[in-house]
Amino acid sequence: MLPADQKAFLPRIEERLATIEEELASLTQDTRAVAPDVSIGRLSRLDSMQMQNMALEATRRLKEERSRLEEAIRRIHGGSFGRCFSCGREIASERLEARPDAVVCIGCASR
Repeated sequence: MLPADQKAFLPRIEERLATIEEELASLTQDTRAVAPDVSIGRLSRLDSMQMQNMALEATRRLKEERSRLEEAIRRIHGGSFGRCFSCGREIASERLEARPDAVVCIGCASR
């Protein structure tokens, strides 16, 4: 993949990173524990705990995606973006459009 083609993915990756930061900021409130001295019913407390766990998992996934996208930016600047780590062939641009953080081609991913 040509360097110009690699750099064409930068705006999309940066846009997704900005969205991730917004989502992480909005999840901050949901990850806080309900204080034990707050008077709510037992089921409401269990519901709050479940919502907290769901928010924590969403936060974990978003941080992982952010890390993969930041690595994709490093690969773009390093010139290795779009190359399969397993076989060394070029990753299809359709795959990169769907998953700009992809590090293996579809053939290697399906093995």
